[in-house]
Amino acid sequence: MQLRKPLTIICLSVMLFIAMPFADAQQLDNSPLLRKAIIEYQSLRFTDAIRELKKVLDKDPENVSAQEMMAASNRNIKDYEEAMYWYGELCKLKNVKPEWALYYAEALANKEKYEQSEQWYRKFLSMKPSDRRADAFSKANLNSFSRNAGEYRVSYSSINTDASEYSPMYYKDGLLFVSNRSQKTRYIFQWDRTSYSDLYIIDKLEDITEADPDSVGKSDKASKPSKYIASNSDTERSILSLFASNKAESTDEGSEPYLLRGKVKSSFHEGPSILLPEGSLLFTRNNYVGGKAAKSNNGVNKLKLYTASGPGWNKITPFPYNNNEYSTGHPALSQDGRILIFASDMPRGFGGTDLYYSVRTGDGKKWGRPTNLGPKINTEGNEQFPFLHKDGKLYFSSTGHPGLGGLDIFEVILKDLKAVGSPKNMGTDINSSSDDFGFIMDEPAKSGYFSSNRRGNDDIYQFTRMAYTVVLKGKVIDAGTNAPLPGTRVILRNNGLTDTLVANSNGEFTRVLLKETDYELSGSRMSYVSRQSFLSTVGITADSTINVLVKLNRAENLQQWVSDNCETLKKTFSLDNIYYDLDQAEIRPDAIPTLDRIAMIMQKNPEISIISASHTDSRATDNYNRQLSLRRGEAARSYLISKGIDGRRIEVKYYGKSRLVNLCVEGVNCPETEQQMNRRTEFEVILNDVNITQLNCKD
Repeated sequence: MQLRKPLTIICLSVMLFIAMPFADAQQLDNSPLLRKAIIEYQSLRFTDAIRELKKVLDKDPENVSAQEMMAASNRNIKDYEEAMYWYGELCKLKNVKPEWALYYAEALANKEKYEQSEQWYRKFLSMKPSDRRADAFSKANLNSFSRNAGEYRVSYSSINTDASEYSPMYYKDGLLFVSNRSQKTRYIFQWDRTSYSDLYIIDKLEDITEADPDSVGKSDKASKPSKYIASNSDTERSILSLFASNKAESTDEGSEPYLLRGKVKSSFHEGPSILLPEGSLLFTRNNYVGGKAAKSNNGVNKLKLYTASGPGWNKITPFPYNNNEYSTGHPALSQDGRILIFASDMPRGFGGTDLYYSVRTGDGKKWGRPTNLGPKINTEGNEQFPFLHKDGKLYFSSTGHPGLGGLDIFEVILKDLKAVGSPKNMGTDINSSSDDFGFIMDEPAKSGYFSSNRRGNDDIYQFTRMAYTVVLKGKVIDAGTNAPLPGTRVILRNNGLTDTLVANSNGEFTRVLLKETDYELSGSRMSYVSRQSFLSTVGITADSTINVLVKLNRAENLQQWVSDNCETLKKTFSLDNIYYDLDQAEIRPDAIPTLDRIAMIMQKNPEISIISASHTDSRATDNYNRQLSLRRGEAARSYLISKGIDGRRIEVKYYGKSRLVNLCVEGVNCPETEQQMNRRTEFEVILNDVNITQLNCKD
């Protein structure tokens, strides 16, 4: 297990690295440089392994074993730029391993290359079709993560240093948090050659202020914070004297963080903690108690939970379900202290690390056997850093649910310790393309803290909920007389959903709008020409009102003739859809007869024009699908031009996945026959400036 993003726990990945097969096994006997790199790599000394692997690759750039270890080493120390490069090199090879495709997709997402990331998630899914995580990522709508943008105001916290600070916990009137800020003498964690983590206290929340992140001397990759617990030998640690400035030693006593001493502090990592109702501390630490460290059969020092009780928290008791062969850590507690939720990579889980719960017995002295929180919460990825709010919501971080990259923070309602619905991504205010974790929120749910390494090191950020409402207020009038038009139907469309409003006796209408959403608005009334317009709530971050004046023009004689002959014209100019293969814009053979008929009708009726309106299914991102639907519309237009139709008579519109014809929305497991119905181009006929296809003959 690892102190991931700080105290992350991914022992499973550690074991995979130790046992990783080498593509060029014959080189083990022939290359002393490679053998030395393998020793560093298998000993989990990844920074040193990278140094040795560079020497190997300088002499043998095509060495796949070295490339694979280089990619994995950079992934483990969170150097996403280098990891992306090396997994990209591996994915150019003829026989791509599934894990290469997955890790390449993850690294691309970490660098905000979402379109490429999506393609490689799909590649991984083709290799591992049963992987729910890859399936979810390949269908994810990244734009949906920005719909609540502006709901939270996030600021950089003054308690940060140029080291690592993460996993805050409310403690008395202040915070208890984890940091590897420098002490005068510290052991060095050989995974990435950083200091081990300890627990720190700041007494008062009011002493935590907003700070300028550039005022803290953030060093880059070479001094990234300690994030993992996976030391496999006491000899892997060396003593180093560090004399960097330490806020905990400030003379302004009470306003600066200070080190939690006593028996909770050890020469290993201490990590995420919670306070039990009786005042004891339940905390995460490497497998070390009573002056003795223990390792798994594979030589890895795992994470365990411990309770510190008694005066000065000097009595340390192991959690009854600790085990040398797997990790337990990251505790969260219900308000009454009865329900413990924690992370573990114990056997028979769903993925790397899962969330489990344990119920405290009536006398408060024992914890019941852990139970997995189930597949709605846990995935093939890693679920970690839980936090239980008093309103019944569970907040946690995950790499397995669709997100922006790395660990994202999610929320889900728990009822009887079961998830109600699917976990919801907290959105772009809280989450980033890096790791976001260690989320806590105050009782009124108005403010809180979380951790993120979006600036390179792990830092603590504070947030305030900025509740606001965006209201649409509109009026429909006659464009010629400015008289109100009561009873007019006003149609709002967004992301495939349609909302129909009816103007009141004054021609007015109102509706509360979704945040960060684009809308298409149209007014429809008998004897008037329908009018389309667009509005958006994107970028609005405060209480706002959008005022719209919908002006409808009376139908002229020719337009009125179209309305009067609505049903006949609809029947005459009824044009079939054409369909496309998944991810393709090419015209299929089965679409050619339909397009030939459209060309023939247009040749016989030169007074009409058409709209080529194209769509996609719900899989992939909004941006990807908009571009795909544009290509489909252009392909249909090009075919008609090739049949002699003037291109000026063909307008291309593209809607991506915003106008689905069925319930196959994002995340729903639909049969391919239903998905196919959404991958289409529809043809709308325009006559005398009236869209016959959309005309409502009953109006």
